[in-house]
Amino acid sequence: MREKTESIDKTKTVSFRLSSALIKELKEEAEIEKINFNALVSKILDNHILWEKYERKVGLLPMTKPFVKDAIQRLTEKEIIHLAEVVEKDTFSDILNFMKGDYTIKDFIEILRTWLNVAWMQHNIENKNNTVVFKIQHDLGEKWSLYVKTLATELFYDILEKKIEVTLTKTTITLVFPRE
Repeated sequence: MREKTESIDKTKTVSFRLSSALIKELKEEAEIEKINFNALVSKILDNHILWEKYERKVGLLPMTKPFVKDAIQRLTEKEIIHLAEVVEKDTFSDILNFMKGDYTIKDFIEILRTWLNVAWMQHNIENKNNTVVFKIQHDLGEKWSLYVKTLATELFYDILEKKIEVTLTKTTITLVFPRE
């Protein structure tokens, strides 16, 4: 591997030997994503550092969307709130503490964004006045919205001792975070 410092913003040029087939696949993926090859590789490596390297260590399991949707629809609202407030909140708190000890609002939003990217959930982040508006689009139903709302508000309060504003619909969740 060869490294060369590029600029003041702490980027470096690194050379790797990759198979031609892998490079071809990555370039095709970059074209589909409408980003350049370098941006795609950076995104893949960022996701690994922010999320994937912890998945197995903390016991996260991949689940299919139909399984999750069906399973959550079978629960009552009270069971969903209990699952989010007690079982999942403790698990996610442990995950976050394992990943990093102290968090800022920006860190919390970045980890939420990374989780959504890994889960292939559409989302949009906007800076408005003194807030950060985080909109999540999904097709898992009202009970999934309730689960994410409960989990996000509980974790955010536990970690940063601040409250967030939440608006739900059957297919969207809007989280409004205060600015730091």
